[in-house]
Amino acid sequence: MSPDIKELSPSNDLLGNDTQLSEKFAQDGFLYFKKIIPHTALQKLRGDMTTILAEEEWIEGEDLQDQAIVISKPYREGDDEYFRAHDRLIKLESLYSLAHEHNLMNLIKSVLGETAFPHPLSIMRLVFPNHNEASTPPHQDFPNNQGSKRLTAAWIPLSDCPKTMGPLKVLKGSHKFGVMPLSFHLGPGNRQADLSSDLECLDWYSTDYELGDVLLFNSLTVHSAMDNRHITSMRMSVDFRYQPENEPLTEICLKPHFERVSWDDIYTDWKSDVLKYYWKDKVFNIDNYDHIVHKLSEEKEREAIAMSLRYEMSTGEMSAETRAKLFKAINE
Repeated sequence: MSPDIKELSPSNDLLGNDTQLSEKFAQDGFLYFKKIIPHTALQKLRGDMTTILAEEEWIEGEDLQDQAIVISKPYREGDDEYFRAHDRLIKLESLYSLAHEHNLMNLIKSVLGETAFPHPLSIMRLVFPNHNEASTPPHQDFPNNQGSKRLTAAWIPLSDCPKTMGPLKVLKGSHKFGVMPLSFHLGPGNRQADLSSDLECLDWYSTDYELGDVLLFNSLTVHSAMDNRHITSMRMSVDFRYQPENEPLTEICLKPHFERVSWDDIYTDWKSDVLKYYWKDKVFNIDNYDHIVHKLSEEKEREAIAMSLRYEMSTGEMSAETRAKLFKAINE
């Protein structure tokens, strides 16, 4: 794989030609579009998120709130402090509304067909500056979500996101190599794909994203985040999953991210009922989730414990999860 990052080329010129869009998506494993989503929808969600993050004292508030200037130590998924904020953020009506935004849905249907719909599972990423150990590693979405091989993610930054702020990069053509083995990583999902030498001929692509841009990629396409090298600001983004009706999905795709709060709790303060349990009117086949696909070998589990220990010792803290894993490893 080339260490150089090649420049993403927008596919806006293919809008209106669904056949060509689908062919390019099948060939490359991704599509990039400029200025698809209206700024108002993105700014609404970003404003709702930064309000909560300022109240949780992650970022500066008041006049500096929109800049997402970090004032706390970095947190990663699994930390108690992370979940304290995330359990509030995951209830935002503006998060789920964005997945259904008119222009975005038209784009998705152009690629996947008229029956395409968003999974209720909706994900937000909060990337601290200079927290490179927890940057999202190269991985595929399929081991996490499973179900339809036509499962497609839409990655959307909530501000201008140049390469220095750690946007996504994608490995062109990697979706043609099947499901890859996994190892542990400290970043989101705690898994990374073990990339074989067969992929060395492939190139990474990224760009300086602007507000309103959308990156679509197949669930088998290898993708990764670049490091957020901004001096002060958090990189904020969301990703949604889409697939055609009548194709398989797993129960996890119908649940809130991390499953720490219920849908009824999420809906408590919503102003509209339109999107509540909308997927229950859809037709799809429920697949059993294959935990073996996501499971690590015993050797890699030991590596995971060692990596977690090194990280948490360097931060001066140890999570309850790591303590439990360490206790289990000592007593086996």
